[in-house]
Amino acid sequence: MQPTRTSPDMPASSPRMWRRFYENTKGFFDGDVFYSFSRSPLTILAFVITMAMFFAAIFAPWVAPYDTYDLRSLNLMDAYKPPAWSPGGEAEYLLGTDDQGRDVLSAIIFGLRISLLVGFSGVILAALVGTIMGLLSGYFGGWIDAVIMRIADVQLTFPAILIALMIDGIASTMMSSQARADFKIYVIILAIAASLWVNFARTVRGSTLVEKNKEYVQAAKVIGIHPLLIMIRHVLPNVMGPVLVIATLSLAVAILTEATLSFLGVGVPPTNPSLGTLIRIGNDFLFSGEWWMSIFPGVMLVILVLAVNLLGDWLRDALNPKLR
Repeated sequence: MQPTRTSPDMPASSPRMWRRFYENTKGFFDGDVFYSFSRSPLTILAFVITMAMFFAAIFAPWVAPYDTYDLRSLNLMDAYKPPAWSPGGEAEYLLGTDDQGRDVLSAIIFGLRISLLVGFSGVILAALVGTIMGLLSGYFGGWIDAVIMRIADVQLTFPAILIALMIDGIASTMMSSQARADFKIYVIILAIAASLWVNFARTVRGSTLVEKNKEYVQAAKVIGIHPLLIMIRHVLPNVMGPVLVIATLSLAVAILTEATLSFLGVGVPPTNPSLGTLIRIGNDFLFSGEWWMSIFPGVMLVILVLAVNLLGDWLRDALNPKLR
């Protein structure tokens, strides 16, 4: 007797776990989202660039030509070297060196790691807080909704960068100079999250107001399921689509916010430079002829933000049923 085959393309001897994985992935690749992705060369290019930057950031110690954190490898005699294709440049320093003799390409790769770490962590924290606030506001309504939404309305009157500067200033006055240096990255993450959670809260609230009046939520209420379980098991999975879109778009905003704070000198410390810090350091030498210290980190920042924004725009359109 021959074993049952679930698909003409699937071997009959495959284990059940792999069969289930095959069926799930096959459904994804046959879906509208993947079809939309495969039909957009610009989105594919943005995805490849974003993944390449994430790969370089995660594996920076192995990808970068030099370890910029190893002070023993620095040589002041190698400072101010132009890019390799310019007169006076050297092949071992493809994008030149900075005022301390650090390889600019290596500094960009390590700076990319800090920028992505701060931006990604800030967005995750903002999404977590905003989703919880939006669920509570939309599901329970009443005074809870009024309080949360009034706080959100007040915060929307201030630009995100001002909120981040305010939180950074408050944290700086409450900590010693050593503590500020040790916890600077965490303060920036908190500042970015505090400036971005409103977008998540308002979007999740609107989706929750729609979902809580549907039949499956009403049925769960009738059989006595706890409201917390209803929000987690039934409402939350149905509002995650907009959250994913906002998170993708907010990542670009978070990276720009961190770069702006670092450029103003209140971001991450110079010992762990981000792209914004590298731009600020290079700006001091821009008009003296050493343009590569500031231009190359700036170009990397522009490419990163543009690629993430393109992915966010595509994801917003792909998950919108009205555009299918």
